[in-house]
Amino acid sequence: MKLISHARDLIRDPVGFARRVPPALDQRWHKRWDPIARSELSRAASGRSVWLTRSAQRRVGSGSAAKPLVLRFANPHTSRLPELEWFAEEVAQVSAGAVRIHFVNTWTTTDNPREETTGVAGVMKDRADLGWAGTRAFGCLGARSLDPLQAPFLLEDYATLDTVCRDEITREMLEPLERLGLVGLVVLPGAQRKPFAFARRLVAPRDFLGAKLRIHESLVAEATYRALGAEAVTLSVRQMASRPDALIDGLDLQIEALAGWGLRGSITYNVNLWPRTIAIIASRKAYHWLGTSEREVLHEAGRRTLARALDHLETQEQRDREAVPAGVNPIFAEEDQLVAMRELVEPVHAGLRKHPETSVFLSRLETIRDRHPNRAAAATNVSSAQTPA
Repeated sequence: MKLISHARDLIRDPVGFARRVPPALDQRWHKRWDPIARSELSRAASGRSVWLTRSAQRRVGSGSAAKPLVLRFANPHTSRLPELEWFAEEVAQVSAGAVRIHFVNTWTTTDNPREETTGVAGVMKDRADLGWAGTRAFGCLGARSLDPLQAPFLLEDYATLDTVCRDEITREMLEPLERLGLVGLVVLPGAQRKPFAFARRLVAPRDFLGAKLRIHESLVAEATYRALGAEAVTLSVRQMASRPDALIDGLDLQIEALAGWGLRGSITYNVNLWPRTIAIIASRKAYHWLGTSEREVLHEAGRRTLARALDHLETQEQRDREAVPAGVNPIFAEEDQLVAMRELVEPVHAGLRKHPETSVFLSRLETIRDRHPNRAAAATNVSSAQTPA
């Protein structure tokens, strides 16, 4: 059936089918006997059993009053992001314990380089009620509306990112996820992601030429590195935990992640490629199965989690300065080098302006950025930041 579906997509929209997955994301579909497929089968069986149990409870009218409703949350990682913990806490508090979140950690195997879209696929297929992914990932599944959040050098400072996440635009950017069988609950802001390299210095356009740089699943990141003359590569968690320097020259990541990975090298401190933003999503089937009050619990929990994330963002710049590990050297691009990099990635912005699903959102984000009162000061801080303590 999957082959028939893929063939139909290819016939209907060959260009869209070819562009759905960037070149870095190879071997997307797996044979039934590989470890990822076995994981998928187990998730499918588990998801079906949950829905059978719920259907039985609904028919007999039991369970709803006696014990809380437990919603399965697909988490691709072994550990959980703070934002996910906040969301679970808010769901329990808003519902007075009537709704609980059960995290299904390690949703896929550690050798799967596509852990984020695998988690989203579990929600799309109703094997989990809720899930999350970086907003960068949804474009690889055919919903491009969130891609402008990763437009290179667009949201370079935390004040502008704060304004964007308070605006209605992020809720509107979630609406196209409906056609994937998803309901977007909230977009949450995070730290700026900067270029890191093991041996080379990524401060000028020439430094990117021929470099192999790890990305998460992202059409925008793949296009950005291609524009800079680099090759985008996806690596699994297992590969990142062993000897990533044997496979890649560097990657983009937030400073606070450096110590967790135990990386040693240099990070270009004043180059903010894009912020780390994530989306919490719900299965459309699960969402419509819920009662009105339970749906409002999820939305109110999303609003409260956003408020906590924005409060956390206020001190993010200070944490960036304090989080540089001893084995990592902060380096700085000169103003002319920053200008040259921005010019090279302009085709990425041009592509977003041409796409019917991203053009309006990109234009609105640019308007928010340009009207922000701190833009000039923020730009100065980005280009002339002092060495962290």
